[in-house]
Amino acid sequence: MADEMDVAVDVDTLKDEDTKDTETGPPLSSTGSAGGSEDATGHGSVDGQDQIDDLSDDDLSDTGWDTDLEIEADEKEEYDVTGGKLYLHTCQTLGIIPASYVLRTIQAQETHLNLCHHGVGPKGTKAIAIALTSNTNVTYLDLSDNGLGTEGAIAIATMMKENCYITQLDLSDNNMGAPAAYVIAPLASINSTLVHLSLRGNKFGDKAVEPLAELLRGSYHIKFLDLSHNEFGEEAGIILGPAIADSEVLQTLDLSWNTIRRKGATAIADGLKSNQSLGVVSLAYNGFENQGAAALADALKVNSTLKELDISNNRIGTDGAIVLSRVLPINDTLKEFKIGQNPIRDPGIIAFLDAVKLCTSTTLQTLSFEGLTITLAIEKTLQELSKSHKHLTISHAGTGGYKHPKPKQEPIEKLDNYCKENNVVLIDLFRSFDKEQKKFLSEEAFRNALKHISAPLMEFERQKLIKEFTTTPPDTPPAEGEETTEVKKPSADDEDSPPVFVDYRLLVETAKALKTMKTKQSE
Repeated sequence: MADEMDVAVDVDTLKDEDTKDTETGPPLSSTGSAGGSEDATGHGSVDGQDQIDDLSDDDLSDTGWDTDLEIEADEKEEYDVTGGKLYLHTCQTLGIIPASYVLRTIQAQETHLNLCHHGVGPKGTKAIAIALTSNTNVTYLDLSDNGLGTEGAIAIATMMKENCYITQLDLSDNNMGAPAAYVIAPLASINSTLVHLSLRGNKFGDKAVEPLAELLRGSYHIKFLDLSHNEFGEEAGIILGPAIADSEVLQTLDLSWNTIRRKGATAIADGLKSNQSLGVVSLAYNGFENQGAAALADALKVNSTLKELDISNNRIGTDGAIVLSRVLPINDTLKEFKIGQNPIRDPGIIAFLDAVKLCTSTTLQTLSFEGLTITLAIEKTLQELSKSHKHLTISHAGTGGYKHPKPKQEPIEKLDNYCKENNVVLIDLFRSFDKEQKKFLSEEAFRNALKHISAPLMEFERQKLIKEFTTTPPDTPPAEGEETTEVKKPSADDEDSPPVFVDYRLLVETAKALKTMKTKQSE
């Protein structure tokens, strides 16, 4: 509580100045005061500064600022419920420049004081904290990403012991460190108006988890708590688990973006098994894996309050997904379930979809497979489910690399389509290469005809056409027992093999027959 002593020193300084002025006679004028107002220094009026002047160090730690003072002046000035005058004088005492936005906001008696990314720093936080001890309007205070540090955390904690108007406090992304957790955590039992507390991104680590666990246990007012991005590991999970089980008021808990795994993950799941107040829980971006997934499945079988659960990106594999899917027909309170960004293969997704089919209840409204691609078969199942479960939205990353396969074309069909697209009459093409009108072409002439029109056929496709429509010329009678419609292509090493001829008329007639058959099938 070194910082409380700093605040006390500042207060003593103010007290000495006030004593000297009182001994010399009349109250201070506006000469040299910030803002040029007669009451800018805070002296000679019943405002927050007079309260500070009458406090000792013990008062700061025990009784705070709430003190009634007898004013020597003949007339009492109106009490400053905004804290604006006190803010100006505190900034002057601390040697810092007042922030015009802060002064304008509190003097306008606005309820929201949003200082996110304003670079307030520890001293600026002190000035704001002292001003807010007398402010009765601000209910929402956002000091996220302002480099508060431990010193700033102490100033805010001291202020919150006295302030009974702020209901939402955001101290996210201030790197306050483990010591600050011991200062902030007791607010749960001291302050009775704070219901929304965000402590995201403060690098608390496992060393600060004990007081935060007590915050979970001892809070009878805080309903929202954000502890994400705080470098919690397995040990933190082991300690926080039982505290979650004991929490009776908390409704929303965010533990995402930590490294809770193994025994810590199991402890968190066991805590949810016993908890009867939490409705929204985010455990995304931890390391629950299949072991933690199994523990969560056991918790969901008996938990009757949880409505939204996010376990995205937790290294949960297919086996863990299958175990979790079996809970869906049993649990009748879960409305939103996010399990995306996990290494789940098709069987895991299919298990969830099969479980959805078994759900007679209409409770589940959102099932997220964000980041996971699905097959065309699964997409078809989803389309069927969308008709029978119109209330349910299932999201995913699309079919990814899966595409509807194009119908495989036979070489003859491919050639016929190409000729049609390029206005080539196939029979005329082959006839132009059949100089002697023999109604068949040698293999070389057939290949030259295809090359002439740049037919998009691979070598194996050309060979398949040659093999299918090879014939023996009429003037070359086949040997006894040899078929007339098929002749093996001669080997390059066999000079005595007979030449190969292609019956191009049969090829054209076959192409026409295939086209007619395809047309009838499409109709």
